[in-house]
Amino acid sequence: MDWTKLTGIVLALGAVASTLAFGGVEPLAFAPVEMAIAFLAAVQFWRKGWPSVSRTTLLVLGTVVAIPLLQLLPLPARIVSAVSPQRVALARALFASIAPLGAKFALSVNSYETQLSILRLICYVLVFLLAFQDYQLRREQTALVVTLILLGVFEAAYGSVQYLTGWQYIYTYAKQASLEAGSGTYINRNHFAGLLEMALPFVLARGLIRRPAREGAHRSRWKEKMISLSSSHLLRDMVLFAVIAVGLVFSRSRMGIFAAVVGVIVVAGIAFFLQRGRRSVLAVAFLIFILPVAYSVWIGLNPVIERYEVLKLPGALEQDMRLPIWHDTLTLIRDYPLLGTGLGTYPWASEHYQTSNLKMIYGHAHNDYLELAADIGIPAAVLLFGGLWVLAVKVARKARFLEHTGDQVLAAGCAGAMVSLLTHAITDFNFQIPANAFIFAWIVGTAAALIRRPVAETETPS
Repeated sequence: MDWTKLTGIVLALGAVASTLAFGGVEPLAFAPVEMAIAFLAAVQFWRKGWPSVSRTTLLVLGTVVAIPLLQLLPLPARIVSAVSPQRVALARALFASIAPLGAKFALSVNSYETQLSILRLICYVLVFLLAFQDYQLRREQTALVVTLILLGVFEAAYGSVQYLTGWQYIYTYAKQASLEAGSGTYINRNHFAGLLEMALPFVLARGLIRRPAREGAHRSRWKEKMISLSSSHLLRDMVLFAVIAVGLVFSRSRMGIFAAVVGVIVVAGIAFFLQRGRRSVLAVAFLIFILPVAYSVWIGLNPVIERYEVLKLPGALEQDMRLPIWHDTLTLIRDYPLLGTGLGTYPWASEHYQTSNLKMIYGHAHNDYLELAADIGIPAAVLLFGGLWVLAVKVARKARFLEHTGDQVLAAGCAGAMVSLLTHAITDFNFQIPANAFIFAWIVGTAAALIRRPVAETETPS
């Protein structure tokens, strides 16, 4: 067995399996992936040692894992009352009439859901560590780029068929939601868009960031560009970008499309400052963008445009339920600010704070920042998301100092994908979808390894 490639193979299989299994939203569907990652981590860390992550990274990971574990421990009532008074009040309201309040109880308001969520969280942390170690040892991450692009193309094609033909099925399962849009193998079109917006930056980075031209190429630059267009993989990347971009448009996900545009701008900006021939970067970018734009216009963008025009109507956000949900979630966070209600307990805890549309239950906050703050507390949520944004900025800046084109493509793609999903998290809950969280953790682990490369090894010689 080629142990050097084992990590990439298992991570790729895990990403594909969880994506094709309805995004991994069913616990039993995602359980084999969790077990495979746990086994792989045990083998690789035993063979290669613990990944050499920074102290800051260990602090973030340790905090995010330690708090849910603490939420499960039976603690004395006086301690729980000191750190989470509302938790004690809730226990008294629910159980005081049945039996005396116990001397000890957990911080989590639903220990079973927290246990399930911890298993998923540990899986994502192990994916991060495996990706970090794999890149540091092999200095390449072909499996990530290839897997993500192939998944993106497949899902985009599947979603496009759903949208254009009206065949709203996932395999033999008749969809119950997002019937007017493409969603691929995902139940929700916004999570389908979340996958595509992570794939687009890598395709664009491959198309825009090229090896420096040979000496003397400036003498016939337009001829050189035409030769490059036909002989290189640029044409292939244009087609792949078009397929994924069109699938994203057919998702009709407003924030998904916006977040993807933000990620694309990040990649284009990195490529613009990396390449010496900046005019050629703009020309190639135009060629890459023209295909999906032209096809989308030809098919008709009215349904997508109408989704954005709805936002102009009075009370549009209130009708979309996001503002009421966010308002109620903020009230929940106010009562559990330090340690939250328990990882994965938002659907249960939010019932006690719901003030509108009482015929339905809020499954999620439609804002990953607020939902995680409600689950594990404000300090841990700020530490995690703040760390992710800082890492996205650092890997974008690091691209300037990477000598190899493949590393520059990887850095630009990671930066664009991270910014896209973190932007989308403002109005949706992609981080609650196992497939998207798994792939995001893979990207983040690779980005963290990229920025740890010593500058002396990566600076381009003058």
